[in-house]
Amino acid sequence: MRHIINLIGPPSAGKSTVIQELKRLLPFYEVLAIDDFRQRLKVTTPEEENTAWNQLWMAALKADYCIIESTGTSPQLSMMLDRLWRAPGTNILTVALLASPRTRRLRDTQRASEGYQPLPRLSEPVGQRWKPLSELSVSVSLDADKLPATQLAALLRDQLPPDFID
Repeated sequence: MRHIINLIGPPSAGKSTVIQELKRLLPFYEVLAIDDFRQRLKVTTPEEENTAWNQLWMAALKADYCIIESTGTSPQLSMMLDRLWRAPGTNILTVALLASPRTRRLRDTQRASEGYQPLPRLSEPVGQRWKPLSELSVSVSLDADKLPATQLAALLRDQLPPDFID
């Protein structure tokens, strides 16, 4: 059986921070973040963006337990999840991490002061209100404005179906 936690949310919602805490609680999960694949390929074209998503898909196929991290707005995510669903023995749980625009702006400011440079988003809407693709069935929503990452990760772990933590 393959177990995939598809963690989505707007930029600067705290996805990576929650995943760090979740990884501490579930060390057998592999983290597959689309930004890591984009960075490795130095994505600057739509073709390279497609290659990054294809590599993420191939890595997810090889993993028994993985967390996929993205904004949830890319059409490539939808296609990749559809392909993964078709692979025998695959369970996917989509989790949305939500944060207010104010919280996200504060995090962006903090990141910028630390020298963080966000990657360009070739296939995702920029400057619009965050809205995941309509095909994504969100099973769990977490509010990053109300709880710190350690509590969000523990709350998510506690809400996972038993076979996701065996």
